[in-house]
Amino acid sequence: MCDALIWSFDAIAGLPWLEVIKALAPVVTALIAWRALQNWSRQDKAKRQADFLDQLLEAVHDFMGKMPAPVTVVDLIKIGMASHIPMQGKNSDPLVAGAIEYVERQGDTDAKRLIETLEAVRPVVTRLRALRAKGNVFKFQNYAGCANAVGLLVWQFDRMQGLASFMRNPHWYWENEEVIAQLKKLMAIEPEDIRTQLNTHHGAIISCVGETYGQVYR
Repeated sequence: MCDALIWSFDAIAGLPWLEVIKALAPVVTALIAWRALQNWSRQDKAKRQADFLDQLLEAVHDFMGKMPAPVTVVDLIKIGMASHIPMQGKNSDPLVAGAIEYVERQGDTDAKRLIETLEAVRPVVTRLRALRAKGNVFKFQNYAGCANAVGLLVWQFDRMQGLASFMRNPHWYWENEEVIAQLKKLMAIEPEDIRTQLNTHHGAIISCVGETYGQVYR
C-alpha cells in the first residue's frame, strides 16, 4: 500500500506540470468563455422579454387613456337614437324607426365626431396589434390568455368603428333585412358594457404581464 502511494507521488511529481498547465489553459479559457456567453445570452433574452412587456403595458395604458373620448360620443349617439321620435313609420318597431331617422338626419354629423375621436386612438391600436403578434415570438407561458385579452380590448375600438362607418351612410335601403339586422346589432352596443369590457381586459393584461415578469426573472 505504502509502495503504491510512493509510486503515485513519484509519478505525479515527475509530470511536466508546466506543459500540462499550458495544454489545459485553452480548455479552461474556452469553458470560462462559454459560461460567460451563456450568462450573457440569458441576460440579453431576459432584457428583450422585459422590454417587450414594458412596451405592451405602455401601449395598453395609452389605449385606456384615449378610449373615454370615443365612448362618450357613443353614449351621446345612443341617447340620440333612443330619444328620437320617428316622423315616418319606416319600421314596425318604433325604436328601430327612430334609429333609422336619426341615422338619416344626424348620422353623418355624429359619425364624423366619433371618427375624429377614434382617429386619436388608431395609432395605439395599430401598435397593440403589432405587439400582440410579436409576443408569440417569446413563447411565454400562458401568453395565449394575454393575447386574447389584448384582442378583446382592441375589439371595443372595432365595434365603435363599425358604428361610425354605418352611420355615415344616410341612404341605406331600409327594406333590406340584412341592413336592419346590422342596425339592430349596432343599436345593441352599450357604452357601459364597453367600459366594463375595457376595465376587465385591462385588468387581465396587467395580471398576465405581472405573472410573465415573474417567469422572466425567476
